[in-house]
Amino acid sequence: MFYLPLPSDQADRLASEPATEFFSTASLLEAATVLFVQNLPRQPAVASADAQERRFAEIVRIANEVESAAPGRFQGQVGQHFDREAFAMGLGMLGDNGIALLSSEVAYQADELLDAEGQWNFQFADSYRQRATPLYPVHLPSLASDLMLSDQQHRLLREFLSGIDESVAVQGFAGTGKTFLIHQFARLLDPQRTLLLALTEGQLRALQARVKDAAAYTALTFGQLADELLNRDLTSNGWRLRDPYRTKLSWRPQDAQVVRWLGIPDIGPLAARQVVTLCIRAVRTFCHSADSQLQLHHLPWAGPGTTPLDQEVLLEKARLYWQELIRPSAREIQLPVRDYHRVKLLSLTAEVIDSRYTHVIVDEAHELSAPMLALLDRSPQSIIALGDELQNLNGLSPHHGSFIRQRCIDRSLRAGPAMDKVLNPLIQAHPAAIQGAFSGSAEHYTRVSFFDTVSVPEQPTALIVDDEWGLFGWFQRLTHLSVPFVLLKSARKDFELFVEDCIELYRHGTRPRHPMLFRYASWQALEQDKGDDKAFVAVANMLRKGYTPEHFARAKSRYRWDKAPKLFLGRVRDVKNMEFARVMVSPELMVAPQVAGNRNERARMLAGLYTACSRARHELIVPGGMLDWVKDQVRD
Repeated sequence: MFYLPLPSDQADRLASEPATEFFSTASLLEAATVLFVQNLPRQPAVASADAQERRFAEIVRIANEVESAAPGRFQGQVGQHFDREAFAMGLGMLGDNGIALLSSEVAYQADELLDAEGQWNFQFADSYRQRATPLYPVHLPSLASDLMLSDQQHRLLREFLSGIDESVAVQGFAGTGKTFLIHQFARLLDPQRTLLLALTEGQLRALQARVKDAAAYTALTFGQLADELLNRDLTSNGWRLRDPYRTKLSWRPQDAQVVRWLGIPDIGPLAARQVVTLCIRAVRTFCHSADSQLQLHHLPWAGPGTTPLDQEVLLEKARLYWQELIRPSAREIQLPVRDYHRVKLLSLTAEVIDSRYTHVIVDEAHELSAPMLALLDRSPQSIIALGDELQNLNGLSPHHGSFIRQRCIDRSLRAGPAMDKVLNPLIQAHPAAIQGAFSGSAEHYTRVSFFDTVSVPEQPTALIVDDEWGLFGWFQRLTHLSVPFVLLKSARKDFELFVEDCIELYRHGTRPRHPMLFRYASWQALEQDKGDDKAFVAVANMLRKGYTPEHFARAKSRYRWDKAPKLFLGRVRDVKNMEFARVMVSPELMVAPQVAGNRNERARMLAGLYTACSRARHELIVPGGMLDWVKDQVRD
């Protein structure tokens, strides 16, 4: 990386405001920088930082020659041919080319920029980088001798070494080096006595990829750990827990069968099969809670016409469902068992993680449920948990007990200081009230730009939407415009089913199959629930104009996987743990909670925006009113 001699705040003003006075007072190097940035989009391909620095040095040489012949002429010529749009586009391409701008927070002397002959100083970048992002050498026998850490990483590692048997929970904002820290922590521990733990198989594979010699460590998901501990029951009751058929993800008995097994009656206005659905949802909520018994607040809203007495009967049936799930009274009762059921059951026992492990490393800790934290907190091991609560797309995260050290790392190693003004309002508005502020790295330049009218980006960009409604709308729009794009892998799953179900539900009232839609018996019911969602409204308008399966078939025929993609299209949950050079945030991510004062819903909404925005390395494009809108989302 090399640094252009222009402050980033000055560059942002040039890209967004008329350059009335700038060129009359600009230095030769500042004018050379403007010319270089403005011409960057015209370069044939992304070049190395070294090649770009040589190109800039040649512009400086020419500028010096012009200055010698006619003082002030070079600045005047650059000002006369200044193209603000091309300059703004060039700013967004700096990071791709290994280029940064100077920070107003990092001091430098003007004579540092030029060598003894008055030409560009190729040594400037090294000295400036060390001031912008100081790195400190770490000398430990078990670590590489050339290991360099940021100040926060260095202090955290030293603290860990001073109390290696104590647990620590690290809240690390996006891009602060949590992945790198996991790698270093693991190298200081005995692989045979260290357990790698994660919520899902995908997260476990990602955690293993971050650890050197991962095969030497035991690695389990929480579900696998629950199996290992619960399956120790070799008594006559053991068959109830070890029945492999009930744990198959494909096993889901018909509601009518569950009604017969459990003797479920109609309750108030609810048919017996509707009662089963409510019981399943109540048990799921209970399994993610810290409560030891199913309570009324675990029941979902049962609809109009249900009385307090109906609620009590529903609660009794939900408790029966849970009891028959964990301890079936007969072999024929085969309610499906999922990981979260077994983890909850484990949390209600006195079981702990096996003492053959001394340390447990948990990544993505912000996604853990309260029962998972209960197991970790009572186990004898030293727990090393790293996560970012602002990326919990399910809402508010439960917390470890106060006896576990809580630490925060807030200085990004990936994004520039301009991200502060975007991410910090989201952090401040988040109901978790995290005591920390994101701090971008002065070493990097990240451009933040705003749009009032939604248009297709001209540069390769990741376009991030909230859910399937955003995917549907943008898929149709991009294929209609013949813009080459890639639907991110995880976003492709069930996407066609979602679109087909939307069309069928709107045109014929056919009951949907897609998980997002199956509970809606009519388009009117869906519209009543989603009427404030901008992406839904756009799709509804499209269907009202006569959108048919034939239109979708034509759109699919225009979608070419083999083209060089201009855009990457995905939902927020598809881009977790990913980063892109350039990100555009779709406006429908700004959706206020439907119920005022709902802290969990507000946390979910703010986490979506934070996660989407923090995927950007070099340029972030957001809706024009986003920052003011976020300020209105005041904490309760």
